[in-house]
Amino acid sequence: NIVRKAAESDEIEDDDGWGTTSVDRISKSQELARLQDEMTMKKQQNNKSSQISSSNRIENEERDLFIPIFALVSIMGFTGLYGYEMLRLYSRGELYLPWNN
Repeated sequence: NIVRKAAESDEIEDDDGWGTTSVDRISKSQELARLQDEMTMKKQQNNKSSQISSSNRIENEERDLFIPIFALVSIMGFTGLYGYEMLRLYSRGELYLPWNN
């Protein structure tokens, strides 16, 4: 019991109630400062890279049009296919229309 009380009194000074000692808190605060420095460096690099020449911006804008162009071509293709199928079935007399019973 005496040894346990002595150990507990030493740990009480260093323990913050969450099982973290003062050494852990110092190392975590150092790690936090290091991560914050890394984030600011990355933000500065991003700001520098955003100030790239206009030719690179034009390339990015052209690349960004891929998805809308692909979507429009797909919609037009499927609409054409649907129309073709409708005409094919109509020409054979197989097209079912509920109002033409």
